[in-house]
Amino acid sequence: MKIKAYAKVNLNLFVEPLDSNGLHKINSTMTLVQDFYDIIKIKKSKIDRDSIISNSSLLEKSNFIFEVLDLLRSEGEIDGFYKIKLKKNLPIGSGLGGGTADAIAVYLGLVKNRNKQLDQKVAAKIGYDSYFFLSGFKTAQVSGYGEKVIELNELKVVKKDLILPNIECETKKVYEKFDEVGFEVSNQNHLTKAALSLYPKLTEYTKIGIMSGSGSTFIKLAKISKIKKDITK
Repeated sequence: MKIKAYAKVNLNLFVEPLDSNGLHKINSTMTLVQDFYDIIKIKKSKIDRDSIISNSSLLEKSNFIFEVLDLLRSEGEIDGFYKIKLKKNLPIGSGLGGGTADAIAVYLGLVKNRNKQLDQKVAAKIGYDSYFFLSGFKTAQVSGYGEKVIELNELKVVKKDLILPNIECETKKVYEKFDEVGFEVSNQNHLTKAALSLYPKLTEYTKIGIMSGSGSTFIKLAKISKIKKDITK
């Protein structure tokens, strides 16, 4: 089985303060980048363990895919073990949701009896972006803890619309810094101030783009302007 795991970008991202659950609610317009994706090959393993072979060796040991496979086995959705080949094209720590996209792509490729309860169990393990990838929508308004997903008219974004700094941003650290420093009201992405505090080299890109997710990818301002014009037509 060969599948593609597409990048997503946040065209905006509004983040609420930490709540009583120790989480942040969000509100974001998300859209897939339809010419930018990881390639995953799945086949049954001949040995009694799951394995991942990747052009990014870090992902062979720590990967959400392992958690998805464990969950599907515990739920009786799969038996045996799997060998996963992952061609990683999406940069790690780039705000494109690549790790989540890979895990959800494997889940959707293997699950036999998909239902809302199982989707929720997977999303609880993987994170906020899961619900968007599970939805199958190309563009959506995502809110709450990511679980509220409303389909929107497609807002097309391609790889050439992106700026890809060679900087890896850690989502957990960015959110922790957000709790300390807050956000600038003028920023369409509330995590920008936090990310810049941790990764100052990103500052140069704020003049030409809007940051996606917790960084480090930026969407070119020219593309954002075009999208806004298309929406108001």
